[in-house]
Amino acid sequence: MLPVLRLWGYSLSTYVLMTALACAVFWVLFARDLKKDVPVPMRILLPPLVAVSALIGARLLHAALNPGRYGPEYPVWSLRCERFCLMGGLILGMLVLYAVCHELELPFFRVSDDLTTGAGAALAILKAGCFLNGCCTGKPTTSVFGVVFPAREALYDLLNTPPEARRLWPVQLFECIAYLLGIAVLLIVANKKKLPEGTRFLSYAAYVSAIRLCLHPLRELTVTAAKIFYPVLYLILLIVSGCLLIRQIRRETKERGPSPAS
Repeated sequence: MLPVLRLWGYSLSTYVLMTALACAVFWVLFARDLKKDVPVPMRILLPPLVAVSALIGARLLHAALNPGRYGPEYPVWSLRCERFCLMGGLILGMLVLYAVCHELELPFFRVSDDLTTGAGAALAILKAGCFLNGCCTGKPTTSVFGVVFPAREALYDLLNTPPEARRLWPVQLFECIAYLLGIAVLLIVANKKKLPEGTRFLSYAAYVSAIRLCLHPLRELTVTAAKIFYPVLYLILLIVSGCLLIRQIRRETKERGPSPAS
């Protein structure tokens, strides 16, 4: 909708700005929530380490699913802020976080709980950036919820695309709203009730996987491998996070023991 922002004579990529904002918000919120669980140096270093790992993972998954788009003219290690796959970033970011926690003997589930609010806010900002950039769109639709992306108008005119095929599902907005709602509900519940360690992170991980799985049929994907890979990945992540969530709740219940008789 607004891929380029013009300010004071300068043209700035909206997607780059929103990506930078997402990283900054993640850093601030993650560092704030880490306050009780890790020493000061790690509160400063851990958030950017996870964020950079996520960007690398997002690029690597995009390259794996789209090998033909990379070569001498555009190497995988290009620093341009584009060609990312969200799930690759989430997976590598969490793997790096687990490795750091294991090496430094930090409580992984407690630290991952601290990460959840910042990660949810960053996801929402990134999806808003995708919407403004006009990327990661959905399939054509005649629904009243369909959106015409101005950035594609020239291509539509060149291809003589009929008006009814120019409206697309705004999947990015659906995700953005869903991620914000999920974080809001999680914060309300966490403030009213002490949740077992790891349940904030695992419940939100399951929630994000479920949202992505439900919205997958609306997404516009041109790579056949991605059409098969993503639903399988979402289902695996949903099952794994759900099983770990149940285990953490049962473990907490067992450690507390039976409630005293009244």
